[in-house]
Amino acid sequence: MQDQPAEQHPRWNEVYRKKGTEIGIDRGDFIVAVDEEKAYALAPAVYYVWNMCDGETTVGKIVESLAEAIQEEVDIATLYNAVTDIIDKLVEVNLLEKVS
Repeated sequence: MQDQPAEQHPRWNEVYRKKGTEIGIDRGDFIVAVDEEKAYALAPAVYYVWNMCDGETTVGKIVESLAEAIQEEVDIATLYNAVTDIIDKLVEVNLLEKVS
């Protein structure tokens, strides 16, 4: 897969760190607690993105990793948009924080 220039994908080099604690699986969703009072059920694709946010992996690397995991032709721009939407929602509910 060829490199995607940051000009095409302005958030390609952003880095996020996951927050919260994984507490289990329920009906195929991964349960992640923000604190003692609030937890979220993450669909497998959302969990995959959350779990890859280790404070070092860039958005671009997450997109590339997902593209490889899907194992079929995928539009990188569409995947990039989906990943950044997921990241934005996880930041909103305090399950991710931006590192750089």
